[in-house]
Amino acid sequence: MFAYTVRSAAVLLIVAGAGQACLAAEPAASEHVIRQARILELPSGETRIHMEQDSAGEMALGADFSLSLERKGDRVVGFVQNLKADRTDQLFDLEVVTLPHRTIEARLTDVNFDGIRDLLMETQIGYGGVNVFFDLYLGTDTGFEPQTAGRDLSNPEIDPDQKQITTMQRSGPVWRRSVYLIADGRPYHYMSTTAAGDGMEYARFLTHDGKLDQEMITDALPEDPKDWEPLRIDLPEGAPFPLRGEPADDSVTSDALPDGSTIVVRRLSEDRKYALVEHTKSHVTGWLKTEWLPMPEGIRF
Repeated sequence: MFAYTVRSAAVLLIVAGAGQACLAAEPAASEHVIRQARILELPSGETRIHMEQDSAGEMALGADFSLSLERKGDRVVGFVQNLKADRTDQLFDLEVVTLPHRTIEARLTDVNFDGIRDLLMETQIGYGGVNVFFDLYLGTDTGFEPQTAGRDLSNPEIDPDQKQITTMQRSGPVWRRSVYLIADGRPYHYMSTTAAGDGMEYARFLTHDGKLDQEMITDALPEDPKDWEPLRIDLPEGAPFPLRGEPADDSVTSDALPDGSTIVVRRLSEDRKYALVEHTKSHVTGWLKTEWLPMPEGIRF
């Protein structure tokens, strides 16, 4: 566990007629006072720094470096100090969008699982305090990378067992979930979900370079998204089911599925009147009216 120190402040006054400076024990009410930040060491090895308005704190990053944070109002400045070389480099200077009189949080924790703690710095808050957003600075042997490795991560949780980062964001009545994996020491957006109906999620899976890998409507959510499977539906008997090229009534029919076919559901149209489906055997895809789909008990679009 890293050691830490907390920077305090004193006021330097010149005493009239004395010709020398002395430290005042109690500053006058009109003078600017920097208070100590509250620092919490968690059993997991994570350090959380809670900064009220006009506060500062300093945390060791090993024997030769330290992180210094200073907050004045909603402005937060971060510095990395090279104690051996007596050098200070500014890491960031930002205005945090927050609620009145709320503390601002910084988190020191190993986000990319390389054994070096990284910095999550709160930048804004939304939805009445539900969504708290952080920027990510990856740690190095000499401090932190100057450029952020992730921005606007909402309520991030670090899972060292699954080696992934999970974020949750409230949007209206639903939660949106994202999962980040690590490639070459850097996090990338691997998966995101949006509510697709009662008991279902729309999930998008991305490659490490940001391209769409697959998408699905799923009603089974194992702990690890790598184990998720798309919703499978058996079409009823009686008639073929026309597939359209676009999710619209006037779209040209592109194909037709025989009755009794098993399909997987990939995506919904914005009005949820059509579903992009894929035939499990032929892999033919197209848009099918959702009203034709017999949904499993307890779930609906």
